[in-house]
Amino acid sequence: MYGLVNQAVQAYVVSRHGEAMWTRLAVEVRLEDDAFLTLEAYSDDVTYGLVAALAAETGEAADTLLVGIGKFFAGYVATRGYDDLMRATGGSFAQFVRNIGLLHAQVSIAFPQVKVPSFRVTDETPTSMRLHYYSVREGLAPMVIGLLQGVATRFGQEVQMRHDVIRGSDADHDEFCVEFCPSRLIACP
Repeated sequence: MYGLVNQAVQAYVVSRHGEAMWTRLAVEVRLEDDAFLTLEAYSDDVTYGLVAALAAETGEAADTLLVGIGKFFAGYVATRGYDDLMRATGGSFAQFVRNIGLLHAQVSIAFPQVKVPSFRVTDETPTSMRLHYYSVREGLAPMVIGLLQGVATRFGQEVQMRHDVIRGSDADHDEFCVEFCPSRLIACP
């Protein structure tokens, strides 16, 4: 994963549980240096290790933590100089989700060592879509749920997601049913 993700995990931990908790986690996963470089590629084991250690410390399920980290990440990246890029990705929640693949394509061109996931939207209606999530990494679908919830918040919307297809022996990717209100001015059922 690239350093920005690990920076967000660190900021999430510190904001929710304090600096002492972060120090314990860093020791637990044997971080030599917890000053992650934003665009440096790090072993996925670092991120997975941090989440596992946080789950052990807090008693929360790793999936629950990943949803929270995803929500946090959506706002965090805007504060780290990526707000304009996020705004350019879409003027509405649905447009953003449709264009997230383009955003990741730009990242992978600029930083070829980074393995970005890909997304595809199908079955789109004015209030829903099916999101296909492809990644070389396993177990991060809950983070996608949190990310989309965080992005929806940026657009003043609420989103409901159902994880309909879980990557595994029968499927090569995850699929989500995403339901949203297309406008803050419309009362959604």
